[in-house]
Amino acid sequence: MWFIFVQSLFAGEKSPKDVPVASLLRVGFSPKLVALWQQKVKSPRTEFFQWKRSLKGKDAALVSKLWKLENLSYPPPNWEPKPNIPHDKKKIGNHGITENKPQTEIPTKDPFLEDHLFLGLGYQNLDVQYLPREEKNHSAFAFGGFQKGQRFSFEKRDDDFLYGIHFKYNSFHITSGNRYKPIPHFYFAKDPNFYSQMDRPNSPLPQPIQSSHFFGTQNSLFGKPTDYGVYFAPGFSSYPGIYFSSPNKSYSGVWSPGENKSSFFVNDSLQLQQFGKHRIQSESILNRKETVGFYYSKSEFVDSNILVDVTVYRDSPLLYGNVSSGDIRPEIPQTLGYMRGSYQNILGGEVLSSQEGHRYESGGSGFLPIIATQFGNVLFRYRQYNEVGNYQYQETGRAIFYEWRKDRTVYSIGMERRELGNQWEGKIAIPLQIGHLLELSAIFREGNLKTRSWFENWTYASDFNVNLTDREEIIKIKYVSQFVSLNVSYSEKKTSPAPILFINFQFLHLFDL
Repeated sequence: MWFIFVQSLFAGEKSPKDVPVASLLRVGFSPKLVALWQQKVKSPRTEFFQWKRSLKGKDAALVSKLWKLENLSYPPPNWEPKPNIPHDKKKIGNHGITENKPQTEIPTKDPFLEDHLFLGLGYQNLDVQYLPREEKNHSAFAFGGFQKGQRFSFEKRDDDFLYGIHFKYNSFHITSGNRYKPIPHFYFAKDPNFYSQMDRPNSPLPQPIQSSHFFGTQNSLFGKPTDYGVYFAPGFSSYPGIYFSSPNKSYSGVWSPGENKSSFFVNDSLQLQQFGKHRIQSESILNRKETVGFYYSKSEFVDSNILVDVTVYRDSPLLYGNVSSGDIRPEIPQTLGYMRGSYQNILGGEVLSSQEGHRYESGGSGFLPIIATQFGNVLFRYRQYNEVGNYQYQETGRAIFYEWRKDRTVYSIGMERRELGNQWEGKIAIPLQIGHLLELSAIFREGNLKTRSWFENWTYASDFNVNLTDREEIIKIKYVSQFVSLNVSYSEKKTSPAPILFINFQFLHLFDL
């Protein structure tokens, strides 16, 4: 009788373990609270409710709201609801194909997975003195559709008419053309004149590529579905090769044996019980002639009070520069490494090292709070700049700035005084809601500064990056959503009276079938 009573009591409800990450984010959970939720739902029932009762303030309100909206329950041990979805069915989620678990919830709909037609527009202008007209302006128009797992597109990029298809049959798939590929690489065979700010899981407009062709299959390796097969992409290598993509597309790679050229991609999160939480992003092209790419990691230790950011990249003409930044393509390779460590973002330090041809720059800094409040902090920063190659020069900077950081949200503005001049710097990053992000970064240099400034920048491929700049003025604004993006960059050089203006606008509209 007790079993029947409990079963009837929880009928129609679902366990916290069955709540997808998309539902947590939709309610307003922060990434930190999402990680805690995913950790605690794996704990015993008693421990889970002890954690739930210990929450206070906004976190407690969000968990309570989720509990009501999702009609959650945590049944006693040894009780399991009967599945109402056959185990042999499969669903497509935001991170690939997974087997359905017994559940009663209605899966969160992804608009990109519904059958639809789409229309995409893009315009880009890079206004630089002496740059040929054909390299200044680029425009694109795309039309295509998604139906029952099949994707197709027809587009016009400048004067070129291109196509893209992604055809699936059982476990096999064929991808051909200039738009689709079964791997999430940004560097791989990219079109040097175009990029997609809409490149996210299942998007009909992923990164534009040069002509590439894939044939592969999806089979269960190590208990999970994995994509692998063969490809040919003349823009990447003159020889065909093999590729693979792990479940959830967190890891993928390509290899061309004939040229011994490969490319790897990593985008994963790790939560280690005694060693904190870690977010890793990396992409590289490995070649006998030249190796390029980037690595970025964000680590949180001791209940997320100790934070460490590490970024390393090597850029070169091989990558045609960063097409999303509006910067001029580099003439020689640059290797840069940067690390920032802090306690609650108020006490910490940074180190940087850069090698660009014969020019070597390095430095370190430390910062501490003058005023610390829940509304932000006023910090003092001392930074050492070293330059060898052009000026053989060293200088120090002393800065006062206001800053507030939490997850991907950043508010920061301040002024640094150096021996030969000053610099003003500011940055704002605001996730407006799920899938919407507004970013602003700016720097202004005054006087006769001989060493370059550390410019905290956001790039297309990674969440965070640091560049060195000698521009007198840089202003960058970016708004990104699933269907609209605007990227504007304005900068001025001391040695040139003509400013550099970069504008990129993209638009995507879906038509339901």
